[in-house]
Amino acid sequence: MKNPELTACGRLVREHDPDRFLLSLFAPPDRRAGLWALFAFNHEIAKTREVVSDSTLGLIRLQWWRDEIGRIYAGQGVSEHEVLQELAEAIRLYDLPQEHFDTLSYAREFDLENVCPANLEGLLNYCDFTSTPLYKLAVQIAGGEPEMEPVYPVAVNYALAGLLRSVGALAAQERCYLPEDLMERHGVKKSGLYRGQGLENLPALLAEVAGARTSGMRPEHPFLGAVSKLSDLYFNHVKELKYNIFSPRYALEPPFKALRLTLAIKFMQF
Repeated sequence: MKNPELTACGRLVREHDPDRFLLSLFAPPDRRAGLWALFAFNHEIAKTREVVSDSTLGLIRLQWWRDEIGRIYAGQGVSEHEVLQELAEAIRLYDLPQEHFDTLSYAREFDLENVCPANLEGLLNYCDFTSTPLYKLAVQIAGGEPEMEPVYPVAVNYALAGLLRSVGALAAQERCYLPEDLMERHGVKKSGLYRGQGLENLPALLAEVAGARTSGMRPEHPFLGAVSKLSDLYFNHVKELKYNIFSPRYALEPPFKALRLTLAIKFMQF
């Protein structure tokens, strides 16, 4: 997988979103710049919660991105912003639908509310809205047909695996995406999660969340296949560690991740 010259967005994604950078290498080389622009945009909106001091500023920031994307589609020019410049080119080259960008940015407003999903369905909806449009766009850029691939279950699995791996890191920021009803049933409180106390039943809760994944995905396109396989590697990793978020290995990468991913896609073994 020979890598073309990195763009500004490529460097940003490689630094801040290394997993999606790795996934981009399973797309044709001439399509990777478009993926990097898309993933850089996603990084910009996903980090909103961390870079603003209150929810109002976060809403303003997300609206700014929607307005700028709207200007691109309206033919009103592109602001002097390295992500927008490269994203506008990807939109033009691959005829990307605007609705997916809007869905992604509106979904990130949930991050600003500092509340948990009410139930498992709510968590899966969050995973859907923050991930499915992204991978529909990515598959289109990578030369696939989103409507002919299992984008929804693969995208939700990827987001769910990411949230499971980040429970501890999010708790350190006093953030939690675990379903309220499951937390109550397992006797896990947000305050305890943030302090690292009263978490004896947390592994059982996380195992139940992991059980919501969709198994047996067989994407035809290598890029989406890589997304699916990477999710599987992470689900298996946290399961092997018995969902113990305090294990020093919990948030680390599975051993030989890139090699295992490459071999699986080469032989299309999922």
